[in-house]
Amino acid sequence: MSGVNFKKKILVTGSTGSLGSFIKKSSLSKKCFFPDKKKLNILNKNKIDSFFKKNKLDMIIHCAALARMKDCELNKKKAYQINVKGTENLIKICKKYNPNIKFVYISSDAVYPSISGNYNENSKLSAYNHYGKTKIMAEKKVKKIKNYLIIRTRFFNKQKIKYKDAAVDSFSSSIEINLLLKYLRVLINKKISGIFNVGGKKISDFDLYKKYKKNLKKTSILKIQLNKKYSLSIDASMNCKKFQKILNA
Repeated sequence: MSGVNFKKKILVTGSTGSLGSFIKKSSLSKKCFFPDKKKLNILNKNKIDSFFKKNKLDMIIHCAALARMKDCELNKKKAYQINVKGTENLIKICKKYNPNIKFVYISSDAVYPSISGNYNENSKLSAYNHYGKTKIMAEKKVKKIKNYLIIRTRFFNKQKIKYKDAAVDSFSSSIEINLLLKYLRVLINKKISGIFNVGGKKISDFDLYKKYKKNLKKTSILKIQLNKKYSLSIDASMNCKKFQKILNA
């Protein structure tokens, strides 16, 4: 996104994760801090406090999370600590040092029931797995700060698709990580606050990934679910009209 002017000092958490590491490689990184866990552990309040004392921040893009659904199910306590308590710790320190800071929280479409699809920002939140539950709880923490931006999304990196098959009857509004970063920059540049579904058109997993993965085989969500110990989404597609209005303005 050439022409977008970022002069603010931005903290990006989760710099080794999918989105955080991607931001680190982008032009946005020039105005960002990407501290490792030794410098900023979101579970250590003293480390957070010390970091905020030393660095004057205008914005936080909070990407840090235990995001793999399997990991969240196998270690629910760890998922809660990272996804909920870690977020709460950041919010408390923000309110102490800069209550007007812009707090951008990367949430998920997993906060919705993911059964009937076409969920909008006012749809009832009812997660279908533990990961989604922690995201709902974390969103509540984020809303305690004045200037927040919650982005509910699902994204993928086309260079890291490892699936051998994909369901023809599982749907989402998933977008490629490049596009998410582009949209994130638009929202930040326009100084938008609130909650936004950020995604593309409804598409099946198979139709989405076949564009990037040769010899991808068709399967059903039922067959995939048989091998999982956690619930998968059937239709997690989102209504993104609210965001589209911002994008087209």
